[in-house]
Amino acid sequence: MDVSDVLGVPVSMPVLVLVLAIAIDLIAGEMPNTVHPVVWLGTLIYRILGWCERTDKRYHRICGLVLVLICVSCAATTGVLLILLAEWHSLIGIVLMAYFLKSTFSIRSLVSSSNRIYRDLSANDIGGARKDLLSLVSRDAGGLDEPKIVSAAIESTAENYVDSILSPILYFAVFGLPGALVYKTVNTLDSMVGYRNERFSAIGFTSAKLDDIANWIPARLSVFFILLPSFRFSPWSALRVCLRDHALPVSPNSGYPMAMVAGALGCRLEKPGSYVLGREYPDPSPHHILRANWVVMLASFLLIAVVVVAVAVIRYP
Repeated sequence: MDVSDVLGVPVSMPVLVLVLAIAIDLIAGEMPNTVHPVVWLGTLIYRILGWCERTDKRYHRICGLVLVLICVSCAATTGVLLILLAEWHSLIGIVLMAYFLKSTFSIRSLVSSSNRIYRDLSANDIGGARKDLLSLVSRDAGGLDEPKIVSAAIESTAENYVDSILSPILYFAVFGLPGALVYKTVNTLDSMVGYRNERFSAIGFTSAKLDDIANWIPARLSVFFILLPSFRFSPWSALRVCLRDHALPVSPNSGYPMAMVAGALGCRLEKPGSYVLGREYPDPSPHHILRANWVVMLASFLLIAVVVVAVAVIRYP
């Protein structure tokens, strides 16, 4: 649907929605919890999870499937209703679509979180850095020294480029707002119940598998989007380390962006007891956080440009 003209050029609804969502993210950052659609989703997940955990453990996988079906159905329905609203009332519909789309990704918040860790370390505040690291990673930061804190921050920034930026925007480009909302729902389910422990291994089984499937293609596409900003540093090292080390993490997807960034920046990224990416390089120092943020920001804007052009070309061949 054409909803406006910019300098005499017709602009489709998806392009306007995406551009407005990006503007909201870069200007306003994260929404308050009380009006954040993902927080609402988390509340729904917790309520259904309570029911799941009260059932017999033999049925936990089935309950986990029901949990996914309910949440995904709510997300898809919300996306469809917002599209219908936009067709009925363009202005209100587009603003609400952009608002909900923005909730599926986070560029400013991701970079801001790692920047706080950089400032902590620059001020020799190891305790503050460990505390702020908890906003990025789920691992225990209590015993991490400076290089391990920096490594964890860079790893999380690189991994979240896929989970929090590339995947939702890609699914929006291909499947519209319902696709982005469904992806975010699956990703949120995985982050809440997709753990391999006694409590969640059965209930979160479906959520974890779906998240792996949903991120399979985006994770591999991230290699191309990260490659261009890598030319500021070492693109060939990025590709070499990625080809060699991408399979070292347990996740089938996270190794691709993390290994690319490790090779590009020429630093060793290590999760103690789990994996080492770029083993031939020295440990990272705080300034590598800023370089990783630069790579992720440029890769994000490259992604946005490609999506906007692709949608425009498909809409107006």
